[in-house]
Amino acid sequence: MEAQFINPVIKSVLNVLTTMAHVEPSTGTPIRKKPDDYAKGKNITGLMTMVGKKEVIANIGKRISASVALTFSESAILHITKKMMPMEISKIDGIVIDLAGEIANMVLGSAKTELEENGYIFQMSLPTIIVGNDYLIAHKIKSGIITIPFSMPEGNFYVEVGYEDT
Repeated sequence: MEAQFINPVIKSVLNVLTTMAHVEPSTGTPIRKKPDDYAKGKNITGLMTMVGKKEVIANIGKRISASVALTFSESAILHITKKMMPMEISKIDGIVIDLAGEIANMVLGSAKTELEENGYIFQMSLPTIIVGNDYLIAHKIKSGIITIPFSMPEGNFYVEVGYEDT
Protein backbone atom coordinates (compact mmCIF):
# COMPACT_ATOMS: atom_id res chain seq x y z
CA MET A 1 0.00 0.00 0.00
CA GLU A 2 1.32 3.40 -0.95
CA ALA A 3 2.33 5.81 1.83
CA GLN A 4 1.21 8.67 -0.40
CA PHE A 5 -2.32 7.32 0.03
CA ILE A 6 -2.24 6.55 3.78
CA ASN A 7 -0.44 9.69 4.98
CA PRO A 8 -3.16 12.14 3.79
CA VAL A 9 -5.75 10.08 5.70
CA ILE A 10 -3.70 10.20 8.92
CA LYS A 11 -3.06 13.93 8.47
CA SER A 12 -6.77 14.52 7.86
CA VAL A 13 -7.85 12.60 10.98
CA LEU A 14 -5.53 14.72 13.13
CA ASN A 15 -6.54 17.97 11.43
CA VAL A 16 -10.31 17.36 11.65
CA LEU A 17 -10.25 16.30 15.30
CA THR A 18 -7.85 19.04 16.39
CA THR A 19 -9.78 21.75 14.54
CA MET A 20 -13.37 20.63 15.11
CA ALA A 21 -13.23 18.87 18.50
CA HIS A 22 -10.16 20.53 20.04
CA VAL A 23 -8.62 17.16 20.92
CA GLU A 24 -5.08 16.06 20.12
CA PRO A 25 -4.90 12.31 19.67
CA SER A 26 -1.57 10.50 19.58
CA THR A 27 -0.86 8.32 16.55
CA GLY A 28 0.32 4.77 17.16
CA THR A 29 2.29 2.41 14.93
CA PRO A 30 0.38 1.18 11.84
CA ILE A 31 -0.18 -2.57 11.63
CA ARG A 32 -1.57 -4.92 8.99
CA LYS A 33 -5.11 -6.00 9.88
CA LYS A 34 -5.88 -9.71 9.89
CA PRO A 35 -9.04 -10.64 7.92
CA ASP A 36 -10.80 -11.90 11.06
CA ASP A 37 -9.89 -9.02 13.42
CA TYR A 38 -13.04 -7.80 15.13
CA ALA A 39 -13.80 -4.35 16.49
CA LYS A 40 -13.81 -5.46 20.12
CA GLY A 41 -15.90 -3.77 22.78
CA LYS A 42 -18.66 -1.20 22.25
CA ASN A 43 -17.77 0.89 19.21
CA ILE A 44 -19.09 3.04 16.42
CA THR A 45 -17.61 2.93 12.92
CA GLY A 46 -17.98 5.24 9.93
CA LEU A 47 -17.08 3.24 6.79
CA MET A 48 -16.61 4.86 3.38
CA THR A 49 -15.40 3.70 0.00
CA MET A 50 -13.84 5.59 -2.86
CA VAL A 51 -13.46 4.60 -6.50
CA GLY A 52 -11.56 6.42 -9.18
CA LYS A 53 -8.23 6.53 -10.89
CA LYS A 54 -4.63 7.50 -10.34
CA GLU A 55 -3.32 9.58 -13.20
CA VAL A 56 -0.09 8.04 -14.47
CA ILE A 57 0.52 10.23 -17.54
CA ALA A 58 -1.64 13.16 -18.69
CA ASN A 59 -5.23 11.86 -18.90
CA ILE A 60 -4.11 8.22 -18.66
CA GLY A 61 -4.73 6.50 -15.38
CA LYS A 62 -5.12 3.22 -13.58
CA ARG A 63 -8.42 2.40 -11.85
CA ILE A 64 -8.31 2.21 -8.06
CA SER A 65 -10.59 1.45 -5.14
CA ALA A 66 -10.15 2.44 -1.53
CA SER A 67 -11.88 1.83 1.77
CA VAL A 68 -11.53 3.83 4.97
CA ALA A 69 -13.14 3.07 8.35
CA LEU A 70 -12.93 5.22 11.48
CA THR A 71 -13.78 3.15 14.57
CA PHE A 72 -14.23 4.96 17.87
CA SER A 73 -14.57 3.36 21.29
CA GLU A 74 -17.69 4.50 23.09
CA SER A 75 -15.64 6.65 25.49
CA ALA A 76 -13.71 8.30 22.63
CA ILE A 77 -16.77 9.23 20.55
CA LEU A 78 -18.66 10.49 23.60
CA HIS A 79 -15.72 12.74 24.51
CA ILE A 80 -15.43 14.05 20.95
CA THR A 81 -19.19 14.65 20.80
CA LYS A 82 -19.12 16.60 24.09
CA LYS A 83 -16.31 18.76 22.71
CA MET A 84 -18.22 19.48 19.47
CA MET A 85 -21.83 19.75 20.69
CA PRO A 86 -23.14 22.15 23.36
CA MET A 87 -25.05 19.45 25.26
CA GLU A 88 -24.49 16.62 27.71
CA ILE A 89 -24.15 13.23 26.01
CA SER A 90 -23.93 10.02 28.03
CA LYS A 91 -24.57 7.26 25.48
CA ILE A 92 -24.41 6.57 21.76
CA ASP A 93 -27.64 8.00 20.37
CA GLY A 94 -28.85 9.52 17.10
CA ILE A 95 -26.76 12.66 17.56
CA VAL A 96 -23.59 10.64 18.16
CA ILE A 97 -24.34 8.38 15.17
CA ASP A 98 -24.83 11.42 12.91
CA LEU A 99 -21.63 12.98 14.22
CA ALA A 100 -19.61 9.81 13.58
CA GLY A 101 -20.81 9.85 9.97
CA GLU A 102 -19.99 13.53 9.64
CA ILE A 103 -16.49 13.02 11.07
CA ALA A 104 -15.88 10.19 8.58
CA ASN A 105 -17.12 12.43 5.77
CA MET A 106 -14.93 15.38 6.85
CA VAL A 107 -11.85 13.18 7.22
CA LEU A 108 -12.22 11.51 3.84
CA GLY A 109 -13.22 14.77 2.14
CA SER A 110 -10.11 16.48 3.46
CA ALA A 111 -7.89 13.54 2.50
CA LYS A 112 -9.49 13.49 -0.96
CA THR A 113 -8.44 17.10 -1.53
CA GLU A 114 -4.80 16.28 -0.79
CA LEU A 115 -4.94 13.06 -2.82
CA GLU A 116 -6.25 14.98 -5.84
CA GLU A 117 -3.14 17.17 -5.66
CA ASN A 118 -1.15 13.92 -6.13
CA GLY A 119 -3.08 12.79 -9.20
CA TYR A 120 -5.88 10.73 -7.62
CA ILE A 121 -9.42 11.35 -8.84
CA PHE A 122 -12.11 9.83 -6.58
CA GLN A 123 -15.83 9.55 -6.13
CA MET A 124 -16.74 8.99 -2.47
CA SER A 125 -19.63 7.02 -1.00
CA LEU A 126 -21.80 8.23 1.83
CA PRO A 127 -20.70 6.87 5.20
CA THR A 128 -22.14 3.59 6.43
CA ILE A 129 -22.41 3.62 10.23
CA ILE A 130 -21.94 0.48 12.31
CA VAL A 131 -22.76 0.52 16.03
CA GLY A 132 -22.43 -2.44 18.37
CA ASN A 133 -20.23 -4.81 20.29
CA ASP A 134 -17.55 -7.07 18.82
CA TYR A 135 -18.29 -6.75 15.09
CA LEU A 136 -16.34 -7.34 11.89
CA ILE A 137 -15.73 -4.44 9.51
CA ALA A 138 -16.04 -5.84 5.99
CA HIS A 139 -14.06 -3.79 3.49
CA LYS A 140 -14.99 -4.30 -0.17
CA ILE A 141 -11.42 -4.49 -1.40
CA LYS A 142 -9.18 -7.54 -1.64
CA SER A 143 -5.85 -5.96 -0.76
CA GLY A 144 -4.55 -5.77 2.78
CA ILE A 145 -5.93 -3.31 5.28
CA ILE A 146 -3.65 -1.14 7.40
CA THR A 147 -4.85 -0.19 10.90
CA ILE A 148 -3.59 3.04 12.43
CA PRO A 149 -4.34 3.31 16.16
CA PHE A 150 -4.93 6.66 17.87
CA SER A 151 -5.18 7.35 21.58
CA MET A 152 -6.49 10.07 23.86
CA PRO A 153 -6.73 10.04 27.64
CA GLU A 154 -10.52 9.77 27.25
CA GLY A 155 -10.49 6.78 24.87
CA ASN A 156 -8.99 5.16 21.82
CA PHE A 157 -9.94 4.88 18.18
CA TYR A 158 -8.38 3.60 14.99
CA VAL A 159 -8.53 4.06 11.27
CA GLU A 160 -8.45 1.22 8.77
CA VAL A 161 -7.26 2.05 5.27
CA GLY A 162 -7.21 -0.18 2.22
CA TYR A 163 -6.23 0.66 -1.34
CA GLU A 164 -5.95 -1.41 -4.50
CA ASP A 165 -5.60 -1.16 -8.24
CA THR A 166 -8.67 -2.60 -9.95
